[in-house]
Amino acid sequence: MIVVNYLAAGALFCIGLYVVLTRRNLIKLVMGLSVMEASTYVLLISMAYRRGSTAPVFVSPPAGRSVTSLTHGGVADPVLQNFCLTAIVIGVAATAVFLSVVVRIAQHYRSIDADDVRGMRG
Repeated sequence: MIVVNYLAAGALFCIGLYVVLTRRNLIKLVMGLSVMEASTYVLLISMAYRRGSTAPVFVSPPAGRSVTSLTHGGVADPVLQNFCLTAIVIGVAATAVFLSVVVRIAQHYRSIDADDVRGMRG
């Protein structure tokens, strides 16, 4: 089952890369980058998964499990989950900055086509 997650992350990355390489609309470029970014989230969460593991934060161990059994590999990796949460926050901020730049380009050049903006250089 975990292989499906890796394949989904790869497919999302390829879809985002295709959009970035083939589209000239600046908003579509930003969305393609966001899809590529989402693929890294899927990959990080998939790497943190361990079969039969429990959540890394809990008040008491689940029924039938002792604290020592959980500390020997029975807990999902919280470091990658924290990296993913941090990456999501940074990604949202970066996407907001990219979209604000697109709005300024649209106001200045009256176009969101990358070819039009490139052609208007002095």
